[in-house]
Amino acid sequence: MNRLRRGVFVLAATGSLVVVAVSGSPAVMGAAPPRYAVANVGPYGGEPSIVSDHLGRLYDTTPSGGTITYRSVDHGATWTPTAIADPSSGDDCLATDQENSVYLCNLAGSEGAAPLQADVWKSTNLGASWSHGSAFIPQCGSTSCSPFGVDRDWVAASIPQGGHTNTAEVVLMYHDFYGPSQIWVNISQDGGATFGAPQEVLASPNVTPGAVTGTLVAQGYTFCNTVPAGVAIVPPGLPHAGRIFVAWIAADLAQNATGCNASMLQSFHTVWISYSDDRGAHWTPQQAWDAGFGHDTSTPFVAFTLDDRGNPYFGLTVNASSNPVTCSAESTAGTVQSDTSCEYDMYVIWSQNGGATWDGGGGLIPGSAAQAYRVNSDRGTHFFPAIAAGDPGQVDVAYLRTPEILPTDPFGKADPGGCAGPGTGGNPPTYPPACQWNLFAAQSLNLTSSPSKASWSATQITTTPMHIGDICNLGIFCVAPSSNRNLLDFIMEAVDPSGCAHIAYADDNTVNKLRAANQTSGCFKMRF
Repeated sequence: MNRLRRGVFVLAATGSLVVVAVSGSPAVMGAAPPRYAVANVGPYGGEPSIVSDHLGRLYDTTPSGGTITYRSVDHGATWTPTAIADPSSGDDCLATDQENSVYLCNLAGSEGAAPLQADVWKSTNLGASWSHGSAFIPQCGSTSCSPFGVDRDWVAASIPQGGHTNTAEVVLMYHDFYGPSQIWVNISQDGGATFGAPQEVLASPNVTPGAVTGTLVAQGYTFCNTVPAGVAIVPPGLPHAGRIFVAWIAADLAQNATGCNASMLQSFHTVWISYSDDRGAHWTPQQAWDAGFGHDTSTPFVAFTLDDRGNPYFGLTVNASSNPVTCSAESTAGTVQSDTSCEYDMYVIWSQNGGATWDGGGGLIPGSAAQAYRVNSDRGTHFFPAIAAGDPGQVDVAYLRTPEILPTDPFGKADPGGCAGPGTGGNPPTYPPACQWNLFAAQSLNLTSSPSKASWSATQITTTPMHIGDICNLGIFCVAPSSNRNLLDFIMEAVDPSGCAHIAYADDNTVNKLRAANQTSGCFKMRF
């Protein structure tokens, strides 16, 4: 990648103000927190995805109204629309390759006749036009061509050594919706022009013999209840070059017996990856962390990324310190606000050896983390995790935070409508007032230290709440008026080649815009 000179943000037109607040980890206070400037991207759209190409050009897309995508060439200060790849869209995602082609995935678009299929689009001209990736059976129309239906798609792209964008490896990842909720990939070896058949990453004989956790162990946890977190490919020239990672969260065997996750009612407390070093021919599953039964990471998604050496990271928000039964009783009684053990906090886990061992190991399943890195020390509810990384152990995260502690049920799940306010939609009078949510970011430069010794510095980016009320984590089972899903399901963060972070989020309170928070100080020193 080319190093960029950091430009000056021109934000007079946006009227954005940023207030900085310092927050240390429970163990160690970090250095001076980074600063951010906020810019408007376009009309309101929830669930934005953001990515940087290798020249620092940023792309931001939202599924609201089709694949509405914007491009910035000035570090996120101003944005212009690109062409629309597909007039219909559900879940979306973005990726770029080393020649700066842009890849866009979307769910339930206009290409296939069957509902709930995924598509991959590619642009080689900065979004001026888009081409569609064909399935292994052209008659399918959609790229995924899955017999089970598709949900929560992600995409990654990388050009093998000596290749070009038309020989890039492109991986479309998702879980099925009508079947057993397994993790699948379709892989292209011709730059996204054509894709192979759907391939399950835990299906024998494709799993490596003697895999770290064993196929049956991984399958027992993930059968029926999964939420995809992301897909990534290690670039050429790095350790494990060409390794494909797929990442997801899952429940457990006992909860699977209660029904599959169309309802999202289960506690998704286990965090997983599977990786392939031979272009998807064989896969090695590995548990990254188990937060414990009743500790739910599905708020509603976790974030996944690689650092500049190809090491994987998860960012997640979870009520990891809670006693679910106690917190449920306190939620009903209206006393939960005084019990900070019941809150959802921001955590990070990562691997220094390409995904084999997480946070130094020590978990029940070999290689899994015994302890995660807790980011925040302030009280309240922390939702919508996002993550980006620089050198190994250097990480930026973002999240939404309210000072209220969200009521939960005996399984550790957030109560639908718990932040809507007392009386709203039949809520009991013991519920907290309507929650006021602000965007926060935090940074650590020393995750090579243990979870108890790493330090964090945090920044409150928005000063006026960007959302007021509930944030529902039950997906399509969120029911109005108390269960609010206006923001849809996530925010996202990316780091540009100069090492500065950019956070894509939606504001539906006073601004009613798709927005980007752009880091202006404390950026990483990247190695390329």
